[in-house]
Amino acid sequence: MATTISIYIVEDHQLIVDAWVSLLKQIDDFEVVGNSDNSDDAIEGILNLRPDIVLMDINIKGGSGIDVAAVVNDKLPKTRVIGLSIHDDMAFVKRFFQNGARGYLSKNTTKEELEAAIRSVYDGDTYVCKEIKDKQFFNNLSGGDDSSQKELTAKEIEITTLIAQGLTSRQIADKLFVSRRTVDAHRHNILKKLNLANAALLSAYAKDKGYI
Repeated sequence: MATTISIYIVEDHQLIVDAWVSLLKQIDDFEVVGNSDNSDDAIEGILNLRPDIVLMDINIKGGSGIDVAAVVNDKLPKTRVIGLSIHDDMAFVKRFFQNGARGYLSKNTTKEELEAAIRSVYDGDTYVCKEIKDKQFFNNLSGGDDSSQKELTAKEIEITTLIAQGLTSRQIADKLFVSRRTVDAHRHNILKKLNLANAALLSAYAKDKGYI
C-alpha cells in the first residue's frame, strides 16, 4: 500500500487555500489534513496533527510564516516546511531556510512543480523553485547591477511591511522586541535606500512589491 503524504496549509486567503486543496486532491497519495490562516492556529494545528509537509505562506494573520516555520522546525523536526510566497527576494528565501524550511516555491508555481517540491522535500531533499533559481543564476551571471543596492534585507522588508500596515514605530518596536530608536534607524535607511520621501510612498512601494 502506498504511503500517504499528509499536508497542512497555512495561508490567509481562502481562495488560494481552495485552489491548493483542489490541486492536491488530484494526487492520489497526497492528503490535506488541515489549514489555518493565522500563526497561533497554525502552530496549534500543526503540533496536533503532525503532518509530513506544511505549505507555509510568509504573510499570515497574527505574525510571520517564517516565525511559525522556526517553531515547527524546533518542535517537530520530522515535519518539513515549504515556503510559498509571491516574493522572489533572495532575502526571504534565505531567511525561510535559516528558520528550518526545506523548500521554497513562488505562488506562480505549476501543479507539476508543487508536486515535485512536496515529494522532494518529503524524501529529505531541499527544493527551490525554478523561478527563484533562474533569477539567482542571472544575478550571478551579471555580477549584480546597481539595482541590487536597492534590494532590502529581510529585516528591512519586515519593517517595511509593518509600516505599510499602518503600525507606528513604537508598535513595530514592541512587536519585534527592539527599541524605537532601532526602528527609526531602519525606517531612515529604508527610505534612503529606496530614494523615497515618506511613509506613504513606502506603503505604495510595499503594495507594489506584494509585501501586503
